[in-house]
Amino acid sequence: KIASVLGMEPAVDAGDRVPSLLNGGMDKISPLWWGFCLGLTAAIDLYGVQRSRTAAMDPGYIPGDLGFDPLGLYPKNKEGQKRMQLAEIKHGRTAM
Repeated sequence: KIASVLGMEPAVDAGDRVPSLLNGGMDKISPLWWGFCLGLTAAIDLYGVQRSRTAAMDPGYIPGDLGFDPLGLYPKNKEGQKRMQLAEIKHGRTAM
């Protein structure tokens, strides 16, 4: 419905299934979108690699911290930061 409002072809099929390799709908997604996703992912990764290489000059460097916190959820005090880092590690391990 949103796609039709924007004048685009809908990506879902008649059964309202999203495109996947299993239902053969991947040809409905534009190759430009996949190129954008790949480019954005590469840019974020290269930024992280560049930050890790300059970590010797930054004593406050934490691996994986790219400085992106638009909602301001990262605590300001050290105790809260340690608790948040521990929770992130535990959640990541649980997810794996």
